[in-house]
Amino acid sequence: MNNHLDVTAEYFKRKTFNMVGPAPELPVILGTDVPVLNNTDMESKGWELTATWRNRAGNLNYSIRGVLSDATQTVTKYPNVNGNISNYYDGRKVGEIWGYTTIGIAKSQADMNAHLASLPNGGQNALGGNWQGGDIMYKDINGDGKIDGGAGLLSNSGDRTIIGNSTPRYMYGLDLNADWQGIDVRIFFQGVAKRDWAPNGPYFWGANQNMWQSAGFEEHMDFYRDANSPMVKAGLMTENLNAYYPRVYFDGGGKNTNTQTRYLQNASYLRLKNVQVGYSLPFNLISKLGISKTRIYLSGENLLTLTKLSKVFDPETVGLSGWNDGKTYPLSKVISVGLSVTF
Repeated sequence: MNNHLDVTAEYFKRKTFNMVGPAPELPVILGTDVPVLNNTDMESKGWELTATWRNRAGNLNYSIRGVLSDATQTVTKYPNVNGNISNYYDGRKVGEIWGYTTIGIAKSQADMNAHLASLPNGGQNALGGNWQGGDIMYKDINGDGKIDGGAGLLSNSGDRTIIGNSTPRYMYGLDLNADWQGIDVRIFFQGVAKRDWAPNGPYFWGANQNMWQSAGFEEHMDFYRDANSPMVKAGLMTENLNAYYPRVYFDGGGKNTNTQTRYLQNASYLRLKNVQVGYSLPFNLISKLGISKTRIYLSGENLLTLTKLSKVFDPETVGLSGWNDGKTYPLSKVISVGLSVTF
């Protein structure tokens, strides 16, 4: 197409043998941390597609460049004799998220009693006690009449299943450039089309942790409250039976905050990463001063983000800080003005 279009497509498949993997499980009688070993085989595969279109229309030059890529990693060999789901095992996709399936939040004590009555072999006692309206109702996946995590093994995972994957998938970017009679514009988008994230810290759960690890953001105000809630009785808040968050406990033992489908976050996003507009002064005006180029520009970073992720978090940084996820400095919107002079 007269050299206007450039397309590059790549595919890779890599097998790694005897790599350093998680430390194997050994009896606690060892008395110290188990050393890591070269004990894992892994297969990685993925692809990348890049397409660029360049053209000229009169005095207008422009280009459009798009990038789309994807990659996954699978453990092909690991000495997980018991099949513990919290560790590597043969066939495990890196980033797998195991969790419970949520039926919903009980809107009343009657709702919770009816749910517990449908679980005659132990209810939800394995996850906590004193179940009330406003608490989570979990689904009996294996049909054994109770809710629990089984033995945490592939052969006995109870009511936990693979509910998502935290690996970023289908990462993409779009770079738009144009210049016309000294005016130049660049617009850059980037994003991830598929990624799950299981929240696990107080920045997501608010006060549903304990007095030492709690948070109180605007989003946390959407919690379950019935007529018997202290805040409602005091006239400070109204009932909220259709809340996003469950009943608040300062020390609820984590019974409502288990990894589950209801609160699995969609961490995909599209971000306007950079916009820059510049103007270069005509050469005949600056050449007499011994200047070859003078450019004035206005630049903006992180101006727009589209995501379904909780507003408490930034989709580019979420998942980077371990158990207390969210305690990372957010990416800021930055607007700057610059002058570039070349002699």
